[in-house]
Amino acid sequence: MSQLNYIYTLFVSNLLIALPFLLLGIVVSSGLLVFVDEHQLVNKLPRTRILAVIIGSSLGFLLPVGQYGNIPIVRRLLLQGLPIPLCISFLIASPTVNPFVINNSWEVLGDHPRLVFLRILGAWLIAIMVGLVFSAYPEKSVMIDESSSVLKSRSSLVNSGTILTPSEDFQPFHRAGNLIYEYQGNIRTSVGIWQQFLWFFENIIKEFIELGSILTVGIAISTVFQFFIPQAQLFQWGENPLNQILIMILFGLVISLNSLGSAYFLVPILSSVLYGSALVFLLLNSLFNISSLILLLGIIRIKFASYIFILTAQLILVLGLVLNFYIS
Repeated sequence: MSQLNYIYTLFVSNLLIALPFLLLGIVVSSGLLVFVDEHQLVNKLPRTRILAVIIGSSLGFLLPVGQYGNIPIVRRLLLQGLPIPLCISFLIASPTVNPFVINNSWEVLGDHPRLVFLRILGAWLIAIMVGLVFSAYPEKSVMIDESSSVLKSRSSLVNSGTILTPSEDFQPFHRAGNLIYEYQGNIRTSVGIWQQFLWFFENIIKEFIELGSILTVGIAISTVFQFFIPQAQLFQWGENPLNQILIMILFGLVISLNSLGSAYFLVPILSSVLYGSALVFLLLNSLFNISSLILLLGIIRIKFASYIFILTAQLILVLGLVLNFYIS
């Protein structure tokens, strides 16, 4: 009975840590849906690969929503037609490359400034590299299930999502010549402010129910693994640099923390692990622990999400091996 109580307490604590970040991301996602004109947003952002990944990997400074909040925002950006490399680089960099995590890393790991620097720089560079790889993916929009004011739609990369579409009596395009069409407006400007806020709160509720249920399942699975994993025995096994990295990869996947909490987990064991092993945990746990990975798989197509995870994990592993064997 005491073990069940511990599992339940661990599950609730992990859930309470994760849900506020998810809700914050959903609020931003709903704001982008209702109050931001995606046509103007797309037109103002660069389409070139290099600029797209640099901007995407730096968006965390403007949208510091953590590793759970960035996922609904990425889905919204994909649905609104933003470049794939920008969205992917934001997905990977934003949990680490944002002012709150940078400040937290310095406060908790200030005695190890090189580790703090490598955490931020490593996340930023990996986000750029992965974004550039996926910039070759040909994106296509897929529309399904039309209604009078809201269109159920999905990018070819995502499983679900909503976008606003013009009503029948609203014409968003104006012809200005034989071949030139100018964007005239959108449904957001054709309705009152109260209708906009109604859509805003309605979408928050729908997304929170959808994504909150997925995240709850992911945290439940993560909690069970976290309880049964033999942490003490694994630390004893990790006596060489390679074993240490493998153990920290396992901890990074299983332990359901967030970008702020992962640094605190490292403090008691930092003196007994190499920098490369510590960095692998910081980067992987901030991006793809079990709960956030299940949440990502719930909204991004499995094939595409698997590619993102495998490529990112490989780059993190290579970085950790280089640090452990050649620099530490």
